[in-house]
Amino acid sequence: MRKLRFLKFYSSIHKGENKCKVSNFQSPVFAEIRYLHWHGYPLKSLPSNIDPEKLVLLEMPRSNIEELWSGNQHYGKLKRKIIAACNTITKSPNPSLIPHLNKLVSLKLSGCKSLKSLPAEMFHLEFLKELDLLGCSKLKRLPEMSSAVNIEEVILNGTAIEELPSSIDCISGLSILDVQNCKKLKSLPSNLCKLTCLRALILNGCSKLQRLPDELGNLEALGYLHAEGTGIREVPSSIVRLNNVRKLDFKGTKGLSLPMTLSLSGALRGLWCLDLTDCGITELPENLGMLSSLINLYLDKNNFERIPESIIQLSTLLYFRLSHCERLQSLPELPCSLLELDAHHCTALESLSGLFLRDEPYRPCIDLSDNYKMDQNVTRGILQDALQKFKHMATERWKRVEEKIPFSGSKGHVLLPGNEIPEWFSFKSEGSSMTLEMTPDFFNKNRVLGFAFSAIVGFGDHQDVREERFRLFCEIKVKPKDCDSHVIQRPLAVIRYVESDHLLLGDDFFDDKEFFTFWENNWVPEAIQFYFKEEFGYEILEYCLVKKCGIHLLYAPDSSDSTEEEEPCP
Repeated sequence: MRKLRFLKFYSSIHKGENKCKVSNFQSPVFAEIRYLHWHGYPLKSLPSNIDPEKLVLLEMPRSNIEELWSGNQHYGKLKRKIIAACNTITKSPNPSLIPHLNKLVSLKLSGCKSLKSLPAEMFHLEFLKELDLLGCSKLKRLPEMSSAVNIEEVILNGTAIEELPSSIDCISGLSILDVQNCKKLKSLPSNLCKLTCLRALILNGCSKLQRLPDELGNLEALGYLHAEGTGIREVPSSIVRLNNVRKLDFKGTKGLSLPMTLSLSGALRGLWCLDLTDCGITELPENLGMLSSLINLYLDKNNFERIPESIIQLSTLLYFRLSHCERLQSLPELPCSLLELDAHHCTALESLSGLFLRDEPYRPCIDLSDNYKMDQNVTRGILQDALQKFKHMATERWKRVEEKIPFSGSKGHVLLPGNEIPEWFSFKSEGSSMTLEMTPDFFNKNRVLGFAFSAIVGFGDHQDVREERFRLFCEIKVKPKDCDSHVIQRPLAVIRYVESDHLLLGDDFFDDKEFFTFWENNWVPEAIQFYFKEEFGYEILEYCLVKKCGIHLLYAPDSSDSTEEEEPCP
């Protein structure tokens, strides 16, 4: 094998022990290698027979290597990367080696748990763009970085550093700074805010970090700020100037105080996701609606009593989470764009408005489970609004049929405390199944577009599944003209565990293929059966009971036989 260029050994570590034995690595066979990858390399240095002048890529993850070469006679021009990710390395890279690494682009020392320092010369490398020190748990400090002008990514995840060098602003091209899980990091230098190219700042798990620099708003390119589980108590007011930021994550940052005004024109205009879960927040900014690009808003487990009415202005909001906000008393009118509202276990919630009556032909998935304090008039209003919404959606759906506009189907649902099927449901039954009695031409004559469903569900006291989610299915037994009956399975809704009785109310409109299949084959539903499976499971769950069920067929708006059925009972 005189032309051997590529050599890769996969993991030689089994149950913590290195099983690989090296007997003859001095053969001329290895002299021409360009790429050497050896997971768990068992020796402490590279063999002198490897010609570093020809080596392009060297990867030594989780090896026993202590130094790259045992002597200084061959350092080579490594043209692209050196990855020396090792568990037992005890020496920092030899300073005399550094000048010879003049083509080094990426240096990965992840997992070097004994590495304590880096030479300052490491930051003199002209082409170095990536420095990965993930898991170097004994590394307490970094050298000054006055010449590190080209580095774009620095990974310090899980190191023991207590502070960053004040010269970090000299890394003018730095794009990603990851210091998550640096449990001893106490502060960030103000010079950090001079990094005009910084796109991602990752601080998750820095539990001793109590504040952000006041000049944070100067990070004009910042797109992602992750500060989950930090000790930060106050968000600097300059944060409203981060107009390119896409995600702000402060999840689990207890006692967080927010700026109470977003009055700056265009404040945070690029923000897509704001995660303030479990921050102990007692008050939200009144002009929350100025976050005009917000798509995801997560406010679970906080202590505020109300949501600012300006939230209606968030015209792009799709996902809104409020679970376990146990002091929240009411919900204002929410944006029409909403696809999902999770407000379960808001135990003080009494009133809400405008969840169903909206112009869009879609309805959100709404979780109001465990909210037993809701006024019964509110519950009746939700059910009446739902019926009106179903009518509106049927009208919009039929327009698409007539105008031949593609339709991929839609599903929405609401889960709330209750133990009765709404009166206006055409077909109702005790238990999880029912028979549907229809004439052979019923579906075609009435142009059935889909159906509303309701189910009384309760999973009982099953502690082991309290954190699980469950998917409701139905099986419709249909009888095609002049053919034998067969069964169609349809997924309807995904809900969380509920111990006591709750009403699950939703809709299922047929997509184009399903609608025309029913029409052309004159399928007539004969019976329907409801059951639950785990969200990603396959087995029917016997303990997830459907105690009562109901079906209400949804027709084209001018169907003659459907008018009377669509009127709600008083």
